[in-house]
Amino acid sequence: MLDLRRADLEKTAAVIGTLAAVGMFVVLVMGSTVTSTGSAQGCGRDWPLCRGQLIPQFAVNTFIEFSHRAVTAIESVLILALAALALLLWRQRRAVLVLVGLMVGALFLQAGMGAAAVKWPEQPVVLALHFGISLIALATTVLTAIYVRRPKRQPVADSIEPGLRWAVWGTAAYVYVLVYSGAYIRHTGAAAACTSWPGCTSGVRMGTLPVLLDWAHRSAAVLVLVVAVGLLLGARRAIPRQNDLVRGASWLVAAICAQGVAGAILVMSHFDLFGELLHAALTGVVFTLAAYLCFVCTVGRSGGRQLLPGLLTASPETAAE
Repeated sequence: MLDLRRADLEKTAAVIGTLAAVGMFVVLVMGSTVTSTGSAQGCGRDWPLCRGQLIPQFAVNTFIEFSHRAVTAIESVLILALAALALLLWRQRRAVLVLVGLMVGALFLQAGMGAAAVKWPEQPVVLALHFGISLIALATTVLTAIYVRRPKRQPVADSIEPGLRWAVWGTAAYVYVLVYSGAYIRHTGAAAACTSWPGCTSGVRMGTLPVLLDWAHRSAAVLVLVVAVGLLLGARRAIPRQNDLVRGASWLVAAICAQGVAGAILVMSHFDLFGELLHAALTGVVFTLAAYLCFVCTVGRSGGRQLLPGLLTASPETAAE
């Protein structure tokens, strides 16, 4: 009976995890829609109410902002339910404690930054931070969903060299700084300084600060592809070969290439809504893949030493079940 009940709970957790992961991706894209359409003030400067009402009278901007808040509220319930089930079933595993803590923490931070973006809509730092925290919320939700779908088949990176592990974490940190700087440049208006791609032959006069910022971001985006390819080659040459790491690095390289194409589309479309949403969506994919690589190289063993006790071997409580 206990085994049957646990099996049902695990299936429920897997379903909720999938819904929460998809929902967080939707929230990210809807948030970009709010920003790109200038709908951040669709509810005025009221939060969590909308123009002083629970359900306001709708204009287009109000509908966009209100629907974003409504979907975020539903997503919050899913994340809290996922966190509760994960702790109920696998609370003895350190990986679960870390993932759930980051996921729930990012959820509340995201809500706080969303409120700040409404109260202080002209601050690029606030808007960029809101997007950056949304990326962390997306990545941790996806990783938690992966965990609960296959708690007994976690990626195990045996004998990963410290240099390769540091390279993975360094790549993830670099990706985060890159996407945050991109969001900051976008909200300051510098992203539109160069209206051509890949060169900057038109737009704001060369030598101005917006152009320099735009060029710096594009150069950093090229460099991240080089870093990701280097990481992929390092994973392929590792002894023993790290299949999960190779697979994840391959996806990361492909996603970065796709994001580069999306960046070109964004510039050449003169920052229309489709280009904005495509670029934002692929940014979420790229950062989530970088976080997945960190997950792969941490949830496992190194030199025979288990990094996360209880993850690869059953705890006494699990064994008793």
